[in-house]
Amino acid sequence: MALKKHSSCSHALISFKESVKYFTRKGSIVRCVSLDANKAFDKVLHHGLFVKLKNRGVPMVFIRLLWNWYKRMDCSVLWKNVLGDVFSVNCGVRQGGVLSPILFSIYVDDLVDLLRHSGFGIYIGKLF
Repeated sequence: MALKKHSSCSHALISFKESVKYFTRKGSIVRCVSLDANKAFDKVLHHGLFVKLKNRGVPMVFIRLLWNWYKRMDCSVLWKNVLGDVFSVNCGVRQGGVLSPILFSIYVDDLVDLLRHSGFGIYIGKLF
């Protein structure tokens, strides 16, 4: 169950709780799997992201722009007014970037499709 705009963690928890109650009342066994998305933006493999964008029909000029931007991504750590050495970032999407949530959603969308077609999971109304 993903958090959506204009909803909160409470909405997701209530939906989960009510879904479990519904299925257990019907005599079903309920199993829950959760995904720890902590630091998930840091784990996005750039090549895999670009392949997924290409497969979705995103114009190559945009993919090349992103590729050029990400291949030159360097960082350093600022701690107590001391700036550390610069290092290359080889995976992940930019923290706080406007496009980052969209790019991450595209990157993990295959997981949702696999689940949807696995025979597991539930629909709440039309929402999987």
